[in-house]
Amino acid sequence: MMKYQLKTEEFPILEYDGVSPPIVNPHEYNSFVETQRGIKRCLITYFTDVVEALERDMKINQVVRIRMEGYRPRLYHMQVGNETIYVLPIPVGAPQAARMLEVLNARGVKKFMVCGGAGTLDDKKTGEKVLVPISAVRDEGTSYHYMPPSRTVEMNPFVQGVITKTLIEEKVDYLPVKTWTTDAIFRETEGLVALRKSEGCDVVEMECSAFFAVSQHLGLKTGQLLYAADYLSTEGWNYRDWHSRTDKRRQLVDLAVKCLMKL
Repeated sequence: MMKYQLKTEEFPILEYDGVSPPIVNPHEYNSFVETQRGIKRCLITYFTDVVEALERDMKINQVVRIRMEGYRPRLYHMQVGNETIYVLPIPVGAPQAARMLEVLNARGVKKFMVCGGAGTLDDKKTGEKVLVPISAVRDEGTSYHYMPPSRTVEMNPFVQGVITKTLIEEKVDYLPVKTWTTDAIFRETEGLVALRKSEGCDVVEMECSAFFAVSQHLGLKTGQLLYAADYLSTEGWNYRDWHSRTDKRRQLVDLAVKCLMKL
């Protein structure tokens, strides 16, 4: 007789298992050798241009490439005062977000800040503000393996408070937002955009709900900063050349580091 008997649901994504242990262990699957241990903080970013600039300026130092099939993420050290933190640029998508939290948590990292871009659903509201996602609609698959089914997942209140206090101290114009996290960038349809706006979503991106769910599951402190990159409406899409926003991207990295050091 099986030790763990799960109930079959109508849809497999609803079959959350919060009881039986995982078979694949991140401590074994993604082991890597590194001389310096005891690092507790990590900045995760999608801004490879900023990371490469920091490397050219010798502000960060690559220590390892994490072992996995396909693209191998580069892990860096950054010295902030008397403390060394990790800096990790990763590809977009909820599965990679969860994977990297698992891998670094297995190395002892407990505090994370993430910075990236999002598509704004209300350009007049988001504008040039620094966006703080405090709630995320779970329209992706990864988070359903880390917490029971629900429509939304929220940022840790303590983390939200730290971010808010830091941005106020830095005199930054910021906006708490509700985000729509989706796996399928090419299925952000007119109907779904209208629906998500009707339930209060301000932006859309591909990882936030996974970051929050995995962090709740593992007991991590994880926050995120975004900027309004492209623009989606029921009338169409505006790319807005978001990859050229070097000033905004560097600002978010600098602010994320300041928030991270206070977690």
